[in-house]
Amino acid sequence: MKDLSKQMLYVNDVFSNARDLGLIQVKAHQDEESSRKISIDGKSYISFMSNNYLAFENDERVKEAAIEGIRKYGMQTSISRMYMSFDHYLELEDKLEKIFGLPTFLASSTTLGHFAYLPVIIGRNDAVILDQFVHESVQLAVNTLKADGYHVEMIKHSQMEMLERRIKALSEKYDNVWYMADSVYSMHGDVAPMKDIEMLMNKYDKFKTYIDDAHGMSWIGEHGKGFALHNIPRHEKMYVITSLNKGFGAFSSALIFPNKLTKQTVYNCGGALRFSAPTLHAGITAASCIADIHLTDEIYERQMRLNELITVFKQKAIDLKLPIINYAHTPQFFMGLGSVELLIRFSQFLMSKDFLLSPSTVPAVPVKHSGFRISLSLYQTVEDVKNLCDLLAEYIEVLEKEGSFNKEQVLKGFKMRDKQHDKA
Repeated sequence: MKDLSKQMLYVNDVFSNARDLGLIQVKAHQDEESSRKISIDGKSYISFMSNNYLAFENDERVKEAAIEGIRKYGMQTSISRMYMSFDHYLELEDKLEKIFGLPTFLASSTTLGHFAYLPVIIGRNDAVILDQFVHESVQLAVNTLKADGYHVEMIKHSQMEMLERRIKALSEKYDNVWYMADSVYSMHGDVAPMKDIEMLMNKYDKFKTYIDDAHGMSWIGEHGKGFALHNIPRHEKMYVITSLNKGFGAFSSALIFPNKLTKQTVYNCGGALRFSAPTLHAGITAASCIADIHLTDEIYERQMRLNELITVFKQKAIDLKLPIINYAHTPQFFMGLGSVELLIRFSQFLMSKDFLLSPSTVPAVPVKHSGFRISLSLYQTVEDVKNLCDLLAEYIEVLEKEGSFNKEQVLKGFKMRDKQHDKA
């Protein structure tokens, strides 16, 4: 193995230490009944780690649909969709088009979807602007374009004035200017300023957007169409991709197009679609069952219950003055701690109280921006949410009294973004 860089050595040491303490890379067992709890070494913990916000993945109807998919079609059929599509693939795409109200095509993952989508829609004389925190999978796909000589640059997170300046400057030289962003950012749970983005698309002829809606899917919008399309239902210059794993609770991803011509062109020319492995049949039939639920009023009942959990968490966290980095109305929150050492101590405390959160540190976030990612889902109860907030406040008070934690300094260190972006 090659010699590791200084940063990689540090990351390796941090993860090794956390593993030795039983905080990560653990062998776990999921509660077969509800997914509310996860068992580690025979002890059960209430989990706030799942991104399956509406709790579809353990629904009996969905599990039966997945089983039926295997019974009827087998595990997979190893034939490229370039040559043929089975009926249940096309049926799912039809249902997704009803949900989104736009032409849609399936890919086996969002990452492969980016690699299929972007090289087709971005022209040789186009410029690409990446938001600082756009998902790494988007950045990986764009890096292949950059290596091929395309103009790629990055701007500070959600800075619309800076974006507009770059649109004006780049429009003088390039045919189109693309902005790539997440609708809901996976780490802090803050949201893209979609209305500002729409205004810029309307104002500048050459300006187009590519939105990753992976964490915005299902929990918001008509038929659960997601955060991006909830805010901008249709725009000829907006291209969207979303995951069917997280809020949707199944498998694969959906490429959403502004028109049928673009869909067919990506189908014809998207290399990652031609050569990647087919999606598992069980994932397709499970997703089809979930799509059926999205097209009924049940989706709104689930959205309403999740909305209650989000509201309870936000109010309780505000009352207790927890160091939450962002208060957008999404199922994803981030509590800042600052140091890896505090993160490890806090993780041990929470596990002693039978709670699991996602510890986040390098390389996912800068080392001084370590903290917990808190994911709300219908697997939890209102009481679970309140108890978690009380525990977080209890241990923060312990740390503050011993002088190892200062809430105000931590929040200042995170350089909280403009408050208008923290309100969804």
